[in-house]
Amino acid sequence: MDIRENVVTVMRGAGFESEELTDGRRLAEDLDIDSTELVEVVVALEQHFGVSIDADAEGGFRTFGDLVDCVGRLLLAGAPAVGS
Repeated sequence: MDIRENVVTVMRGAGFESEELTDGRRLAEDLDIDSTELVEVVVALEQHFGVSIDADAEGGFRTFGDLVDCVGRLLLAGAPAVGS
């Protein structure tokens, strides 16, 4: 399973449908994710992938593709696991 598929799996666990999770879909406008839900999604991604995501350092997330790209960058960079 690739990174995108894993992010989709995490998002499905948060109640989203696979069909609505495409790179260009905007989190707030298209997926109706508010700031609280985004925090929950980020925490779920951190736990699933064992990375620490700093949304502020990333410049925020506007699209589903932004989330996938962020996780991919962190995994490639060998980001430390949460709590390390």
